[in-house]
Amino acid sequence: MCWYSADHAERVLEAEAGQRLVIRKVHGSSWAVQESDLQKTRPLPVCLLDRTKVVFRFSELEQQTSDIPVPDTEAVFRMLSRPKRDIFECADGRMLDVNNLPANLVLDVLEIPGREKLSAILDGDHEQPEEAQPVLTRPSLLERVFSLL
Repeated sequence: MCWYSADHAERVLEAEAGQRLVIRKVHGSSWAVQESDLQKTRPLPVCLLDRTKVVFRFSELEQQTSDIPVPDTEAVFRMLSRPKRDIFECADGRMLDVNNLPANLVLDVLEIPGREKLSAILDGDHEQPEEAQPVLTRPSLLERVFSLL
């Protein structure tokens, strides 16, 4: 995903909170791409920052391998450096190697590290901004002089 695409793709997009991505197999590796790029011959990979929170939509896979429904799963993206590989860490402790994820798996980006405030706004868990207080302006020097006369 990010290690491979950073080295081999001409152009890379950066993931955004609230974005829906799909896993696509490219040159034997798994890339996250925009839904609109899924059928393109040359899709643009979308890189996730280390520690980006996502939710996998296993329930939306067209071909499930069993009759038992798989629940949607939250995970945190990690770019490991030794060896260079991309994984997702699930809350239950499982580690999912990006290249082992099935093609066409949908994932929603929940939170980008360092941009949590924006993510909260997208979730609707934010406080309403206070109404702007009117700015008090001081009269100009000329106005103050005329008021004395």
